[in-house]
Amino acid sequence: MKEKETMNTIETKAKSIVGSLVMICPVCGKEFVCNKAHHVYAALIKRKRYYYCRYSCFKNRPGAK
Repeated sequence: MKEKETMNTIETKAKSIVGSLVMICPVCGKEFVCNKAHHVYAALIKRKRYYYCRYSCFKNRPGAK
């Protein structure tokens, strides 16, 4: 019984970690996995950081020149 409870807590922790890495691109709406430490396509808009799935979405972001 105790082993089963431990497995449930491990699964819950793993889902929360994986869930934090899955992001939605604000331009195209595509879900992508983002490593925030190494992700290149990021922009700061009104004090909030947005991550984009690819360079074409990054170029077409709102407020881009």
